[in-house]
Parts: sequence; C-alpha cells; structure tokens
Amino acid sequence: VGRSSPHAPALGSRSGLSLGSIRPALISIARHLFCHNMRALCPHQRNQLVLCISNCLDTTRGRTSCVAGVSVKRQSESAFSTHTVNARRNHAAHVLSALPAGPLPYERGWVWQHVLLNRRLNYMRMQQNRLNQKLDDTNTENGGNNDWLLLFEHEPVYTLGRGASEDHLTFLNNESDGGAEKRRRLSRKYRGADASRLNIDRSTRTSQTWSVDEEVDHLSNQSSVRVATPVYAPNGLPIYRIERGGEVTYHGPGQLVMYPLLNLKHPAYEQDLHWYLRQIEEVIIQTLAEFDIQSNRDEINTGVWVGQNKIAAVGVSSSRWITTHGLAINVSPNLDHFDKDIITPCGIEERGVTSIACALGAACPTVEEVAEVALKCFGNVFDIELASRDTIR
Repeated sequence: VGRSSPHAPALGSRSGLSLGSIRPALISIARHLFCHNMRALCPHQRNQLVLCISNCLDTTRGRTSCVAGVSVKRQSESAFSTHTVNARRNHAAHVLSALPAGPLPYERGWVWQHVLLNRRLNYMRMQQNRLNQKLDDTNTENGGNNDWLLLFEHEPVYTLGRGASEDHLTFLNNESDGGAEKRRRLSRKYRGADASRLNIDRSTRTSQTWSVDEEVDHLSNQSSVRVATPVYAPNGLPIYRIERGGEVTYHGPGQLVMYPLLNLKHPAYEQDLHWYLRQIEEVIIQTLAEFDIQSNRDEINTGVWVGQNKIAAVGVSSSRWITTHGLAINVSPNLDHFDKDIITPCGIEERGVTSIACALGAACPTVEEVAEVALKCFGNVFDIELASRDTIR
C-alpha cells in the first residue's frame, strides 16, 4: 500500500488509514485475480500468490499464520480454481423447498421466482431513496433483501430460453405447415395476446400487506400469469418461451430444479455472470461427486456432462444483478421426453442426455436426497450459510 513512497501513511497513523480500511480492498483484488487470472498461472505460481497475499494480511495483524486470509483449492482437471475464505462470510441464503409437495406446475414455480424478484427490486428502489438508512437483511417474511434458494420438481414441460431458436423443436418439421403457426406463437420477438410466453399481467393488483405465499396464490389462481393456450408437443407437453438464457430443455418429475435468487452485487459474490455460471456448474460437479459420479464441464457448452452426455442443464437470467432460474439435475426423469424427434436438447445435436439413475441403477437416490447434497455443496462453493429452510407449495 504505497510502501515505496516516502509519503505513504503508515497503518494506524493519524491519516486514518487502517487495516480495517484496506483489508476489504486487498481481498477484493485477490478475488479478481483468482477469478480472472489464475488459469494463466501454474500451480506453484498460484500458491506463491496466495501465500503473498495471506502474509500481507496476517503479518499486518501480527499473526504468524499464512493461510488465515485467502486460500486456493486445486480441484480436478474438470474443475476450476476458486477462492475460499476460511472464516465464512457473514452472509446467508434462505431455502424454500416445494419438494415435499411433489411435482409443481411450471407456471407456479415461475411465479414464485418473480414474486421474490419483484419484492427485492422494490426493496432496492426504496433503499435508493433512503441512502442514509442502513440496509436491513432480516425481513424474511416479505422477501425484503434476502437471497433465496428455491427447490422444485416440476410437472412435465418444455421451455425455450429468451434467445432460443424454434428450429430446435424438431417436431415442427413434421407439421403440415412446417410448424409456421407454432413458430409464430413461440417467436422470441412476438408479443401478441396468443404468444406462448409466460408473463405476469401488470394490471393485476396486489396488496403490500400480503405475505409472499398469499401473493403467489393470488397470481397463480387469478389467471394473472398471462399466457394463451400454450403450444403443445406431440407427446402432449406444453411449451413456453421464458426469459432465461439457453436453448430448449425439458423439466419434469425425477429432476431436481434449483433457482438461486442472489444479489451478485453483494461482497459475498462476484458481479460477473460468467463467474456465476462456473460456480453453478461447480455445485453440480461436487454434488455428483458425492454419489461417486465423475462429471465435467464442456469448453463450449454450458452445463455438466458425464462422458458425452449432459446430466445437468444450466440457464440463468438476471435483473439489476439479481439472478433467477438456475440449474436442473437429471436424477431419474423420463429420458424419452428428450427424444430428438421432439427437441434437440439444449440445441446440441451431437450429444445425448443422461441421469443419475443411468449411472447408478438401483442405487439411484431420490430427488430430495440429491437436494440435500446439492444444498451442502452450494453453501461450500459460494461460501455462504444456508440460514433457514421452509416448505412451500
């Protein structure tokens, strides 16, 4: 910190520069180096950089430990180097699980995300008008300023990402009109009344006194989720275009779906969607490793793979750096719904789809058992606490 300059103020001097004031900056610099530059270094260089930063922090505090600040954990070749902080950050996410209720209609799970997202955005707007008021992270009843992890198992549905091509709905090629009418209703540019697109009717009135559950019930039951009769696949499953990234995919029973709603502007995270995607993939890789399934990333395609087959899909969205959507791990779904005569899963023609059940056979865990492991891995990878858990429907 300006050590070579004769005019640099010393720590603890009357200049006001203290360890407390520079430590967050040093840690922020370290995080940036780890996330963006660590791949360019060999393991020895990485370790030397970590020790250097740790010693700077700990020596200043009069400590002898060289690993109390920041550490790097070298993972498998399929993984990437991430930073961890030994003392867990003072940050938590709250878990809401609909798994005990069984498969949930996709529309209702979508509403859950948007109710929580809109409440947090409203909270942030209020805080912007109260710059001198300290943020309150304790408002769990009404959404407030919390990070959330939503756990679902959906009823069967196909979804198209916001920029996905209708060409990956392969069944359309066999329609009498070449699928022209369905392509029109599913087009990413089409906003007509008959668009097969999930959308909350903004004219719907809600009460500020409602709990999150009450608002979800109201929006789900009052036809406020504006969508005409959806486009249907030949197997009878509905198809919606939604706002996440990625191509077409299937959700259904036997699949664990996790939607993290995180504020990436919080110091616990990185304000970087590429970093976020890699973290989500790492959660999946570590989860599968707990069941002795070796998985890997792909250099080109997002998601997690076992051999040449995709076992988990990743598709996210963000609004003012608040994330929505997330990951789907194939535990024991009906893989016939990924039939390439119906869709090209994730838009990748040359690759297949697999599941934990395919890898483990009769030893396959339940969706809830996989969820327990995934939550533990999520906390470890993102280095946050999972403060509470509630059941939703």
